Amino acid sequence: MKITFLVPPPIDGKIPERVAGCAYLLYYVPNIFLLSAAAVLEKKGYEVKYLETTIKKWNRGRFLSFLREDLSDVYCFYSVNLSQETDIQALKDIREVRGNVPVVFFGPAPSDRPAEFVVDKNAYVVRGEPEYTMLELIEALETKTSVNGIKSVSFKTNGEVIHNVNREPIEDLDALPFPARHILEEREAYYNPKLGKRPFTAIFTSRGCSYRCIFCVPSSLNFARELEYKHHSDKKPRVRKRSPENIIEEFKLLKSQGYKAVNVQDDQFVWGEERTVKICEGIKDLGIVWGCSARSDHLTEPIVKAMAEANCKFIDLGVESFSQEILDYVKKDIDVKKNEEAIKLVKKYGISAKVNIMFGASPLETMDTIKKDMEEVRRLKVDQVMYNIANPFPGTEFYRIAKANKLFVYGDYKPVNVAKESNIAYPHLGKLDLEKAVRRANFEFFLTPRFILKNVRRLGSIDSLKAMFRKLF
Repeated sequence: MKITFLVPPPIDGKIPERVAGCAYLLYYVPNIFLLSAAAVLEKKGYEVKYLETTIKKWNRGRFLSFLREDLSDVYCFYSVNLSQETDIQALKDIREVRGNVPVVFFGPAPSDRPAEFVVDKNAYVVRGEPEYTMLELIEALETKTSVNGIKSVSFKTNGEVIHNVNREPIEDLDALPFPARHILEEREAYYNPKLGKRPFTAIFTSRGCSYRCIFCVPSSLNFARELEYKHHSDKKPRVRKRSPENIIEEFKLLKSQGYKAVNVQDDQFVWGEERTVKICEGIKDLGIVWGCSARSDHLTEPIVKAMAEANCKFIDLGVESFSQEILDYVKKDIDVKKNEEAIKLVKKYGISAKVNIMFGASPLETMDTIKKDMEEVRRLKVDQVMYNIANPFPGTEFYRIAKANKLFVYGDYKPVNVAKESNIAYPHLGKLDLEKAVRRANFEFFLTPRFILKNVRRLGSIDSLKAMFRKLF
């Protein structure tokens, strides 16, 4: 069988980012979660293809032409909230051109709302972690046997949507084959400006986060996993980690394949000093630059020193707010002073400190707390910042709070560009207030001479910098 993973042309011209899964595209990151599922299928002998039409700049007409010529046996879509309408339209296009060929959806949106994707008897949803569920489903489709017993699959029969029992999260992540990066057709298109080198790829070293932030939409795969687990078990799945030896082996493979830059796509990379230092010791001589996300309270001096010596170039810190009251409300479980200490520690070792700030995640947010956030970013001389407006995603505690308190300006969740548009409003802090605040904060940070001079060197040209500004503003 031939299985093709598809990213179709967006119906509104805006390209959803599918790896983090909560914003529109700033730059292309290879979807290693999709490539991991593809690798499992390929290991079993299936012919696997990946077509990212947005990189090729295809319109719908070109996509339809492809479908008329293509002979794939199954099409798969990794869907996030922002891509749902686009992916459902692609399903309609497949039905128009290819008839009843099986279509499989996976990712956070179908994991949360499978009935919205299972629109006919030949559409299926793989919920949660996809690798082994996808394999069993493809095997059943190939042999034309029942899918009734396949855990974490949703499907339609006799007009009724059936949700099979959920599958436990994968215990042994080392047993998974490395992502099938070789099926990417446009390797040079992927890039992370925070690292500034090509070829660039991504990697995951763990799955999940053990913390309880009310707003959190972790990486799109971990969100899918959490949604599946919470819907069926009403609890959060525990963190699972790859061994340092397995991670080092993959980094060495990437080195042999010519990769020069890697983003660690974990929700939180640093799980203990011994493990982190061991990974860093194993990759430091490879000459690969890399970056990751980490909680401030997990960073110690030996860890940061080891990361710097291993060519770590940036650490994303989920600061969210410099107000302790707001951090407590959103259940961040961290001291605001620890965030400040971490920023200083990261900068001490020459690693770029990038902080994420979220406006409006709490009714305690005011224009004064927003102003304080901006002042602290300036005072601490943060290297990079991402200002966003909180959007209560389905499946989060923040969503339940927003729904119960009628905070949604559109009556319910709506996929929006969180760097620009607000989906919520408070009596004292309206939609336009939040949108003006995030625009002002971004202008103030990204248009400073210090940022422009530093990033022209990193991005290579004024034109590259202008392209980034257009995405933000």
